[in-house]
Amino acid sequence: MAEFSILITSSPFNGDSAMRALAFINGVIANGDKVNNIFFYGDGVYHANSLMLDTGDAFSAYRAWSKLSSEHNVALLVCITAAVKRGIVSQQEADDNGIGFANLQAPFEQAGLGEFFTSLHGCTNLVQF
Repeated sequence: MAEFSILITSSPFNGDSAMRALAFINGVIANGDKVNNIFFYGDGVYHANSLMLDTGDAFSAYRAWSKLSSEHNVALLVCITAAVKRGIVSQQEADDNGIGFANLQAPFEQAGLGEFFTSLHGCTNLVQF
């Protein structure tokens, strides 16, 4: 069985990369292989913004990632530094800085690059979108 880590660096607003990533991941799972985690880095952290509203019948990256995580128990790790730089904050950060809201919610969780690199030791494949 192959084990995958997925690195998402593209914004959910650029083309269809989120849909392609989700299709790839669903194919990996359907093949009987394992996705250890999905790490959102750079502009990829925008996928974790829980305040993005659905616009009609348009694709909702946030909702799709959340569904994938709950159905297949896949960890959604968000680079804490990249997220904070782009205004994606957890409740703890919001409280510490006097911000009235947090837009980084479960199933997304903060992680550092070190944590992601450590998790790569258990993988046979790294795929970036």
